[in-house]
Formats: sequence, C-alpha cells, structure tokens
Amino acid sequence: MTLPSARRAQDELPLEDEAALCSIEILAEAVEMAFVPGILELRTLRDALREARRTRSSAAVRLAYSAFSRVDPEFRNRISHHALTLATLRRRSGGRMPAGTPVSERSSGRGIDGPRRA
Repeated sequence: MTLPSARRAQDELPLEDEAALCSIEILAEAVEMAFVPGILELRTLRDALREARRTRSSAAVRLAYSAFSRVDPEFRNRISHHALTLATLRRRSGGRMPAGTPVSERSSGRGIDGPRRA
C-alpha cells in the first residue's frame, strides 16, 4: 500500500524520459494542427499538454491523458494521424522539426483541418 504523501511526492517528480517528453511535444503539435476554436475539449487538451511540457510532472501527464480520452473520437483520430505523421517526419530528420517559430506562435488559434465550428 502506498502512502498518500509518498504518492504526492512521486507525482511532483519531474519526468526525465526523453522519449516521453518528445511524445508530449509531438502530440501538442498535432493538437495545434487539429485545433478548432470553440471546442472546449480541444482547448482543455491543448492547455493540459502545455502544462505537461512546462512542468514535466507525472500528474500533468496523467491530466493530459485524461483530457485526450475526453476528446471526440473523430478529433482523436485526426490528432493521432497528425502525431504519427509528425513523428515519422521527426524520425526521418533525426530530431526536431524544422520550424521558424514555436508551435504556440505558429498557430493563431486555428487548426488546419476542415471547417471551423464556433
């Protein structure tokens, strides 16, 4: 049995796994690509991924996973498709995607998929 205080201390430990951090970064980029303003679940997921990248805490990663599971299946499929494409491109290029600016600055609050909903 794990003590609650030990559990809290473990949640606050920074995530050091580079593969996991890379996956979070790719997923965050994929969410930006599929982002549609006005859809609360996508905004929640985007914010949760930003927090997971910023804090690198296990608790933040779990929150992002929970947010992803609440997104509409159609959007999860789009995000997954974008993430797989980005991961393939990153693997081929041997590292970070060549981009002039960070994802947060590239996106103007609009995704690249389909018609926009309010």
